[in-house]
Amino acid sequence: MNKTPDHIAIIMDGNRRWAEINNLDKIQGHKSGIEAAKEICLEAQKLDVQELTLYAFSLQNWKRPRIEVESLFNLFIELFEDKSKFFTKNNFIFNPVGRLNDLNPIIKNQLNKLKELTSNNKNLKINVAINYGGIEEITDVVKKVLSVGTKINEISIDLIKKLSYFPNSPDPEIIIRTGGHSRISNFLNLHNSYSEIIISEKLWPDFNKDDLQLIIKKYKMIDRKYGK
Repeated sequence: MNKTPDHIAIIMDGNRRWAEINNLDKIQGHKSGIEAAKEICLEAQKLDVQELTLYAFSLQNWKRPRIEVESLFNLFIELFEDKSKFFTKNNFIFNPVGRLNDLNPIIKNQLNKLKELTSNNKNLKINVAINYGGIEEITDVVKKVLSVGTKINEISIDLIKKLSYFPNSPDPEIIIRTGGHSRISNFLNLHNSYSEIIISEKLWPDFNKDDLQLIIKKYKMIDRKYGK
């Protein structure tokens, strides 16, 4: 039997479909999705998970309608600003990952403030993937390799890991995708080689702590061979 995973990553899919089914506007779906994310963070802590990576906004999400994107980022500001006590109250570590320098300065400032504020916390580390893409992460690693003049024979798996967005994180043992679709959607391409991918039919706002418990229970029974 496998032990409780150290690192779980989640593609939080289905906010917009949930809103449509419930005759609500899209932003209400995203608001409910944030509440679901908070519940899952609290439960992951109780279950002794060490890291949780949440796919909040991909680089490809910029293709959505402008009003939806603007509303979503206003939600992020509300969540990340200093008056939000979720991370500090629960002693969680906040770690944003992605092309953060390309974000609106207000958002970038809030991200950096919350990261600094929680840097010495001791509980669950929450990686929030925002303005993130897995292929783009690979591109950024290659740029870093070239910028420091690395010789070909010096390039290694360890170096690539060190220069990635997750230099100190174990690769996720589980990637959960809600909403029923089975695609990986440009998520953690450098880090998902041996992740168990588990699809939930539930839309993200309906995903709860019982669902997380069942998935971890299922994971513990999987025979992980790593190519052997």
